[in-house]
Amino acid sequence: MIGTLWELSWACGKIGLLAFGGGNAAIPLLEAEAVPRWMSQQEFGELVGLNFAFPGVSILKLAGMVGLRAAGTPGLLVAVIPLASPRLVLTIGAYSLLVMYRDHGLVRRSLVAMQYAAAALLASSALRMVQTASGGRWHGVGVALVLGLFLVAHVLHLGPVLVVVLAAAVGMLIL
Repeated sequence: MIGTLWELSWACGKIGLLAFGGGNAAIPLLEAEAVPRWMSQQEFGELVGLNFAFPGVSILKLAGMVGLRAAGTPGLLVAVIPLASPRLVLTIGAYSLLVMYRDHGLVRRSLVAMQYAAAALLASSALRMVQTASGGRWHGVGVALVLGLFLVAHVLHLGPVLVVVLAAAVGMLIL
């Protein structure tokens, strides 16, 4: 068990230090560490889907669940603390610099570019989840469901909980 706790701590600490772009952008990094070491690809995909039905920081919830699956409650703690700590320290430092240099042109342009990078990482993660949900092949109904839910969420401004509940209801009827 000590070996597993050490592996969890190391894996989540690396993600905490190196995963830039926000919690959702770190999901593929956690997936690479967790699958197949502590859970299957399908389990991870199901966990990601379930994760968005509840409030909180996605990557922390996911890491906690991976840790819980791998080593019980100690695993949960050993996964979440190393993941969150570096991010918190880096964010506090970056925010301090942002406040001082917010009006500088290079800083503004860099921030815009980082937002585009975060969108690209989220899109990559979303495509991977669609492939996992469909068993590695493109499933027409699944793709239509993704696009339909995206439009509903975007146009109607529905929150994540309502979109996930709607998806569950539609899934019970057509998938």
